[in-house]
Amino acid sequence: MIATDERATLKVWRRDVTNSRSSKKLRKAGFVPASISIRGHDSISVKIKKDELMKKLRKYGRTFMFNLDVDGEETYTAIVKDMQHSAINGELLDVSFQHVSPDEEIRVEVDIRITGREAVEARKLLAVTQLDSIPVRGLPQNIPEYLYIDVSKLNADDRITVGDVTYPEGIVPDCETDRIVLVITEAKSSDIDESQEGGNDQDRQKAAG
Repeated sequence: MIATDERATLKVWRRDVTNSRSSKKLRKAGFVPASISIRGHDSISVKIKKDELMKKLRKYGRTFMFNLDVDGEETYTAIVKDMQHSAINGELLDVSFQHVSPDEEIRVEVDIRITGREAVEARKLLAVTQLDSIPVRGLPQNIPEYLYIDVSKLNADDRITVGDVTYPEGIVPDCETDRIVLVITEAKSSDIDESQEGGNDQDRQKAAG
């Protein structure tokens, strides 16, 4: 497990030109266009090596606090706020970093991960998700990479709301707690096959980065 006070450095370089043509050239050269959002200031347009970014994300996760070394001249503590992928081939198009302070709360969308689908589908049931992520608030070092929901013991017509989800200590949902995250329904075999195929496609896209 990664210590909450550990830091990892990502080297980034400023970009003077930020149009679509220059972004395309960056991607062909192995870089990803990126930006650093700083509260009360203009965002900083940068570029980052894709291989190094993906290597660090696989090790630490998106909500880890990185030290962004900008041109070797200044450093910003930041987390990955958003990653945009191509809808056609899943290529990573753009990364948005958010500058954070360890003693200031932030609001972040945290992706949901469903476990126990096999147990539900074995009973000819289907977990139908209505939310893919939940906005949460807390100190950046406490933000989890994912929120896990175990559906293995749920029955038909059971539902999970935002308030039912388990959150790490110090982290609270930042939306209505009665919002429905998922519902368990009776399913036909074709529905289960589609659910499994969809899950595999999602895993492949995330692995591709």
